[in-house]
Parts: sequence; structure tokens; C-alpha cells
Amino acid sequence: MTSASTTAISAADSTATSSSADATAERLTIRERLSYGVGDVGGNLVFAPISAFLLFYLTDVVGIGAAIAGTLLLFGRVMDGTLDLIVGTLIDKTSTRWGKARPWILFSTPVLVVSFVLLFNVPSGLSPGGKELYAFAFYFFCLGVGFVSSNLAYHTLLSVITSSTKMRVSLTVFRTFFALATTLVVNAITMPLITALGSGQSAWTGVMIGYGGIATITFAVLFLGTKERVKPAVGANNVVTMPLGIKLKKLLSNPFFFLGFGLFFLTFILQGTSGVGVYFASDVLGDPNSFGLLSVAQLAPMLLGLWFMPRVISRFGKRRSILFGTVVVIVGSIITLIDPSNLPLVILGTAIRGFGGIPAMASLFALVADIVDYGEWKHGARLDGMTYAAATAGQNFGAGLGIAIVGWVLAAASYDGQAALQAPSAISAEIFLQLWFPLIVAILTGIIVWFLNIDKYLPQIHVDLAARRSAIAVATAEGDPR
Repeated sequence: MTSASTTAISAADSTATSSSADATAERLTIRERLSYGVGDVGGNLVFAPISAFLLFYLTDVVGIGAAIAGTLLLFGRVMDGTLDLIVGTLIDKTSTRWGKARPWILFSTPVLVVSFVLLFNVPSGLSPGGKELYAFAFYFFCLGVGFVSSNLAYHTLLSVITSSTKMRVSLTVFRTFFALATTLVVNAITMPLITALGSGQSAWTGVMIGYGGIATITFAVLFLGTKERVKPAVGANNVVTMPLGIKLKKLLSNPFFFLGFGLFFLTFILQGTSGVGVYFASDVLGDPNSFGLLSVAQLAPMLLGLWFMPRVISRFGKRRSILFGTVVVIVGSIITLIDPSNLPLVILGTAIRGFGGIPAMASLFALVADIVDYGEWKHGARLDGMTYAAATAGQNFGAGLGIAIVGWVLAAASYDGQAALQAPSAISAEIFLQLWFPLIVAILTGIIVWFLNIDKYLPQIHVDLAARRSAIAVATAEGDPR
């Protein structure tokens, strides 16, 4: 992105008459931004334990083989990904007094929370095949039905709360702060809590019930504390009545759709492989509780740095900020590889990696909202639900493949969840997954972001869409609904 483009964005965002985007920003109080951000507390009280601890729970507590467990979880996430477009289409067709996204958050919460608790409560009396079937079924109900519906609606909500680029970044910072804080707390306290409660099945059940109860409260705050404002510029009924085939054609005609999908895929494949952290802490560092220290090292810099991101992104744009962060992540990854068993050195490199990840975390969901705007501007259809569905599909495929990769690599390296000591091949596999894999993903992320130059189009997009919405409003007031 050129400096001229940066100046244009700043001018467009600071001039009230240039776009209606910032008009809605006036109505977003701190209370509403907090209510929106708190939604990611609930989401990550479910997603973080599954990402970090489910594979460990299935292999070391339930006794399912690593390769089988990883494959089951991958298959479940692939099915989740196929549901994304279905749910996204349904969200686009939803029109209620609460809007189109908020009702999905409300009604998906019971399914999400109950299935989450049951997922970590595999009955010990089942046969090996029965345990595998049970784990797969509730994994699918939790992430495939509950989480897809809730999280996709949550993503969609960002693009219909406000059309302001600045406010979307601000909302993304709020949600990302709460997401990271929740993930940090979950990663830091889960294993100590499990140990304190006896390490048995009752300990896992009790902890997950606690997480599920808090998640329910935060989803209620999200639903009650937010309001949908943005309406399509192309007419109220256009997307609702548009055939699915035409929607898909318009979606696939958006070049930034593919880049956004790839970015989500890489981001969450890395989150999926985070499940190796407990194994790495136990076998390479010698203490499973050191996983909490690594989580703090990675997430604490993000929590502190997030609040500076709106100003940084306003000055340099999303693309340039993410590219700089990617270089920092690569440097941090190289530091961790100097001595993988040296805890202080690994913590230092992990903290640098966390710092480098701040721009991407602050921009990820705001980028999807920009892609929605670009599609509406270029092709005349506002596909909030389907665009976020594609992003969520990337999230599901990435996270599922990440978890599966951990299971497959550990199994291929002769990992034994019931053994007191692991084979050298298993130790090497854990080092690769924990330290080398993030470096590879960072390089691939930089390549994708290099081509994701949507920033330069945003000023004109906002001006044009504001004009279209004004024309629709005038025509509707005069009795011509267009």
C-alpha cells in the first residue's frame, strides 16, 4: 500500500461527509463495544480448551490413539466446514426484529455449551469403538452445529453493526483482546485446575462445566448489548431472494475472497497445532505446567499491543502492518530454534512471535468486513453471511487439519500416551510441531498478505456505497423501493 493510499484512507475516515461509514460510529458506545468484545470470551471458553487440550484428553485420559483421535477431529472439522456455507446462506436469508445475526447467537448457545461439556465427559464404560464414536459425535455437535452457528453469526455481526473502517478495527481490537485474554487464562489455569481436582474424569467434567456456564453468560451479554444497523445498499430483498448459484458466482468473483480464505486457513491451522504445546511442555521442557508460561509469553504481548493497533493500522494500513508483523514472527521463531529445551530462550522467542502476531490478530476479522464491502461495491450483492462462512470454513479446515497433523505426526513418531518416557522420535516430532511449524506458516502468511491489497480500494468503496444507500433511502421514502 502506498503512502498516498494511506493518506486517502485517513482523509476518508476523518471526513464526515465523505462517507456514511463514520455516521454509525457515533452510536457505538463503549458499552456496546464491550458487549461485542465479550462475545469472544464465550467463544474462546469453548474453542481454546478444544484446541489446546482435547487431543491430550482423548489420548492420555480416554486412551484413544493419537492418529485415530487426530483423524476423527479432522473429519469432524471438514464436516463443519461444509456446514459453514449452509449456515451462512441461512443467515443472509434471516430477517427478524433482532436482525439477521443476533438470533443465531441466541439460539445456538444451548447446543454449543451442552455439547462442549459432554465432549470432555467420555464415559469410561464404552468400548474403544464406542469412545471414538462418542467423541466424534459430540465434537461435531459442539463445533459443527453449535460453534459454526454462533461464531459465524458473531463474525457477520461485525459487518452489520457499523460500516466504519475505523470502528470495525476498534471492535476487532476489543474482541481480539477478550479472545486472547480468555485463551491465556484457559491455557494457564486448565492443567493446574485439573491437577488440583485429582486429574481424573471428574476434574475434566467440573472444569468444563465452569467454562460452559461463564460462556452462556457472555453470549447473553453479546445478544442484549449490541444492535444491527447496516442495511444492503442494493435493496432490502436483493440477497434474500437471490438464488444460491448466483450468490456463489458473485462470491467466487471476488479475488479477495480466496486470499481471505487462505489467511484464515493458515491462522487457524497454527491454532490447531497449538494442541502440541502440552506434549512439548511435558516431554521437551519436563513440566506440563510450563505450557501456561509459554501461553503467557505469546499472548501477553498481544494483549498489551492490541490497543495501539487502531492508530498503527490507520497510519500504515492493514497489509503493511501485517507484513511487518510477519517478519517479526519469523525472527522470534528462529530464536526458539537455537535451543528447544532452554525454557528462558523459548519464552523469549515465543514472546517475540506474539508481538509480531499483533497486527494480524487486530485486522483479521475487519479484513473480512472489508471483503464484504468490496463484493457489494464490485458485484452489487452484500453477502455478509456467505463471506464470513467462507472465512469460518477456512478456520474450521485449518484448525481441523492442524489438530490432525499433531495426531498424525505424533503417531508416526511412535508417541505413546500411556508411556512414562517418550521415544526420541516423538520428542523430535514435538519440537517440529511447536517450533518449526509456526515458522513455515509465517512465511506462507507473508506471501498471501503481499497480494491482499484491498486497503487501496476502501476510500472509494465507502464513498460509493454511501451514495447508493442514500439513493435507496430517498427512493424508498418516495414510494419507489427499487
